[in-house]
Amino acid sequence: MHINQNIFHHDANDKVVFELWQKLESMYERKTTVNKASVIKQLAKLEYRDGSSVIEHLNVFQGHINQLTAMKINLDDEVQALLLLSSLPDSWNTLVVSLSNSAPDGKLTPDMVKNNMLNEEARRKEKGSHQASSSDAYVAEKKDENRGRSHKKPQRGRSKSRERSQSSSSTKIICFHCGKEGHKRNQCRIYKRELAQAKQGKNTEQKGEASVVTAAGEDYLIVDDDSCLSAITGDDLSWVVDSGASFHLTSHREYFTSYTSGDFGYVRMGNRDMSTIVGKGTVCIETSTGCKLTLENVRHVSDIRLNLLSVGKLDDIGLGSYFGEGKWKLTKGSLILA
Repeated sequence: MHINQNIFHHDANDKVVFELWQKLESMYERKTTVNKASVIKQLAKLEYRDGSSVIEHLNVFQGHINQLTAMKINLDDEVQALLLLSSLPDSWNTLVVSLSNSAPDGKLTPDMVKNNMLNEEARRKEKGSHQASSSDAYVAEKKDENRGRSHKKPQRGRSKSRERSQSSSSTKIICFHCGKEGHKRNQCRIYKRELAQAKQGKNTEQKGEASVVTAAGEDYLIVDDDSCLSAITGDDLSWVVDSGASFHLTSHREYFTSYTSGDFGYVRMGNRDMSTIVGKGTVCIETSTGCKLTLENVRHVSDIRLNLLSVGKLDDIGLGSYFGEGKWKLTKGSLILA
C-alpha cells in the first residue's frame, strides 16, 4: 500500500502486484545463508534490559522467529522457549528456575514463558509502587527529623570519614527480627511494638514449648522447639499453623505426590510483597501420632520461606484446631491427628 520514495524508482514501471512483491522480496528478504546466519545471530544476542517493556521485547523476539519461518527455518517450541528464557538478565533467575522446575514433562512452551514474563513485569511494577510510596514517606520523615535537629551543634571530635563509615556499615546490618536492613533488633519498631503488646497480654502468650504470635494482623503458631519439631515431620524443619492463610503453601516441589504446574495468580505476604503461584497439588505429611494427613490444593510458591498450614482449609475438611496452654492440637472427632 505504500513504498518509500528512496526505493520507488526501482519499482516505478511495475504494474502487477505479484511482480512488485517478488522484486521487493528479492531486495529485502533474500533467503541466503548470510541472511539466515544474520537473523539467527540477532536472535541469539537478544537481551532484555530491566525496566524496559516486556511487550516490546516479545515483539522483537517474535519478529526474528517470523523471519526465520519465512526462510523455511522452523524452530521447535521448546527451543523458542529456551531462547526466550536465555534473553532474560540475572535478576530474573527466580522466574527462570521456577519455570524450569514446573514445566510439564520438563518441556516449556513459548506461550508459558511469555505469560509468566508479563505477569512478572506486572508484579514488579506493583512492588515498585509500594517501595516508592514507602521510600517517599521515609524521606519525609528524615526531613522532619533534620528540621528538629538543625538547631543542635555538631559534636566535636567526630570526623566526616567516621560518619561515612558508620552510615555505610549500618546499611549492611540486618535485623534478626523483621529481616530488614539498616537496624538491629533492639532498634526494630516491630519488635518494640510486639514487646509492648506482650506486656499487655493481648497478642503474645508464651507457655512451654510453643508460642502464639501476632504479626501483620495474622495469628499463627510456630513449632520451633526440638521436642515439637516431630509434630509434623518432613524434609524441612517445621510447618507453620497459620489462621490467616487462605491456602496451604510450600516452596518445596518435591513434597507433592500429585502436581499441576501453571499460572495460578499471586500470594500477598504480610510484608506486602507478592509472589507467583507456579503450581498446586496434593501433599501428604506424617504427624507425630503416626497419622497421615493429606492436604489438597496446596499452592507451590517458590519465593516463600515457610511451609504454611491453613487453619481455614483444615476446618473445611472437618478437622478441628485447638489452641491453648501454649500448644496446638488437630483433631477429627475424638481422634488426635497432630
